[in-house]
Amino acid sequence: MFLEKHSRFFRQYEFTLNPRHKAAIRLPLIADENEVSLFDALETRIQEQAALEVQPNHDIIELMTIEHWPKQNAIVMLFHKASPDAADPAYRKKARAKVTIRDSVKEEGEEQSVSAHLVINTVPVAEGRYRAVLEEIPGMSMGILRLVIAAALFEYKYDFETKNGEVEETYCVFKAEGVKSETIAGALEEGHMNFITLVRPAEVDFVDGAGIFEPINEVMKIRIKGEIDKKNWAATFKNLVEWGKKEGWQDFNIEIDLGDKRKRTVTLDREHEAKEILFVRSEQVHLKKAVRVCSDQIVNEIAEKALALMAV
Repeated sequence: MFLEKHSRFFRQYEFTLNPRHKAAIRLPLIADENEVSLFDALETRIQEQAALEVQPNHDIIELMTIEHWPKQNAIVMLFHKASPDAADPAYRKKARAKVTIRDSVKEEGEEQSVSAHLVINTVPVAEGRYRAVLEEIPGMSMGILRLVIAAALFEYKYDFETKNGEVEETYCVFKAEGVKSETIAGALEEGHMNFITLVRPAEVDFVDGAGIFEPINEVMKIRIKGEIDKKNWAATFKNLVEWGKKEGWQDFNIEIDLGDKRKRTVTLDREHEAKEILFVRSEQVHLKKAVRVCSDQIVNEIAEKALALMAV
């Protein structure tokens, strides 16, 4: 997937920050000097050159810098993904029927890299719960970035007093989940449905005496050829799900082309198949200035656009 110079996709999240031990205080995002905080935990990890996660394919996910924007009530982080084993990119030039290819060769010690911003609103939406926006970059999902944050918090032990008056150590746990902001009807205003996949437990009619094979699921993928829009989707799928349940199908997953070069798979509720369903959707944001694939410092425009999205 190629990144565009003047646009990025953002995904909204809410995350919680809770102490591992219930008797301990919850770690604040920001605190005074010499006081414990999420910001201090991550900044300390960066200074130690340890704010990174090495993937099984040798890709490196690293938190490069973190900034506190007090006027905007924000914390802004910049992550890099470096791929030491990635093939060098190539560029083509076509002049009528003639095509020439130019390879971009990396120098010694260089790694093909991309960057992503994670922007946090420091004003809680509930006790210990905050909103955040992630710049969506392939291979840099919240699930992966969370590992870097979680590792830093695990190493950032702090003291608390138990009910018995004893002093012990604990750490904070970081959990994030996508904010469900889109409906199927809304998605179908510009998008369309491609497929629906049905899943049920597999039934076997053979005996595997050697115990080699274990049937798990039976899957049926149905192509959607007819016209389905925001007005008729609920009634149409209500009939399909009712039939499917009688036939033993348990999961009903719709693939939706969102019309912005993105696709999303949405799971229908088999007990309430006709109700409107919320799901997580990425928002495309357009930028005035061209943005590099990998930035060596925080891009203010990206962070400001993320904060504006959370303010809506």
